[in-house]
Amino acid sequence: MSLSGKKIPVKAIRGDTLMETAKDNKINLPAVCGGMCECSTCHVIAGNAETFAASGEPDEDELDVLDGAVGVEDFSRLACQIDITRNLEGGVFVVPDNFSDAR
Repeated sequence: MSLSGKKIPVKAIRGDTLMETAKDNKINLPAVCGGMCECSTCHVIAGNAETFAASGEPDEDELDVLDGAVGVEDFSRLACQIDITRNLEGGVFVVPDNFSDAR
């Protein structure tokens, strides 16, 4: 993961979400709603198209929440909606400096 331009390697457990992985690795990711896809405080940006594709396709609920988020980009996702899989190994997600609560 990348925070304020600094890459931070993390240990991840397959089956956990990226939000859980960030918290387990002491990454400052607010995740106010606790992973219920109700806010946008776990907004992350995939570092490239390959990582975005490996993170899976966002569903309509996630896209609705992202519509209210600040700083959304083409590769934006909610960390609470990304399941850790082998395909994400080596992928980079950027934690934006600012976050908003889309509730």
